[in-house]
Amino acid sequence: MKKFIGIIAIMMALSVAFAKDKSAEVDEESASMDTSVQVIVPEDMHTQNKTAQVRIEYIAALDEVRIYYTCLEVSFKESEARETIHQCLNDFQLERNYYGYKYMKADRLSYKKNARGLKQATYACQVKFQR
Repeated sequence: MKKFIGIIAIMMALSVAFAKDKSAEVDEESASMDTSVQVIVPEDMHTQNKTAQVRIEYIAALDEVRIYYTCLEVSFKESEARETIHQCLNDFQLERNYYGYKYMKADRLSYKKNARGLKQATYACQVKFQR
C-alpha cells in the first residue's frame, strides 16, 4: 500500500511540473500575439443609400471582424443593412484568403445622435473568419 501511495505522489509531482512548463509556453505565445485592431473602410460599400457608411474593425491574430453599417435613421432599412454587410464581408473574405465565416453574436441595432444632432442608426455584427 505504501508503494502505491508513493507512486501516486511521484506522478502528481511530475504532472504539476509538466503543467508549469506548458503554462509558460502558453504565456509566451499570448505575449507575442498581436491583437491590435485595424480599422478598414471598404472602397465599394455596395449600397445606394447616400448617408450610409461601412466600417470594418479587423483583429488579424484572432481572425475576428466587427462590421458597422451607419446611416441616418430616416433612411435606415434593416434588410439593406444586412445585405450591405454580407457583401462587404464576402469582399473582405476574398481579399484576405479566408474560405468562410460564422457569426459570433446576434446582430445589434442602436440609435444615437451624431455631432450635428441628427439621429443615426448603427447596425453591427461580429464574425470569425476561417482559413
